[in-house]
Amino acid sequence: MNHRGNYFFLVLFISASYLAIRSYSCSKLKTKWTVYITNAVPDDIVVHIKSTDHDLGNHTISSNEVYSWTFCQKYFGTHFHGYFWWGSRYQSLALADQEILNICRIRFDGDEDCYWLVLADGFYVSASNKPFPDGWYKKKSW
Repeated sequence: MNHRGNYFFLVLFISASYLAIRSYSCSKLKTKWTVYITNAVPDDIVVHIKSTDHDLGNHTISSNEVYSWTFCQKYFGTHFHGYFWWGSRYQSLALADQEILNICRIRFDGDEDCYWLVLADGFYVSASNKPFPDGWYKKKSW
């Protein structure tokens, strides 16, 4: 085999190894989280979600719809912040930080979920998607 063929297989091996390590690190060494935001107000809301590493941009969530995203928890802190607009109302709050993830953590050894419910009187968080108000904690008002 010539040098080009060796180089191709070396690059292929390194790429495959990186992808295997990367997927392993989230599923085995770090917690994979999915955060759900349910809009329970009668109008559309707009949310801008960002962390120090990722800017998920603006998302319009219609009434009774859900927006979600997934991330791998970092060892030294994960922090996603949300900026919400509902008509002329505005609010910002932490959607995934150590305090919130501790509220949502159930398993300690696998994938986790965190649920947010946006109501006319404020923002509620829960570890499970039970009917309101069972298990929901109010974190902030509009």
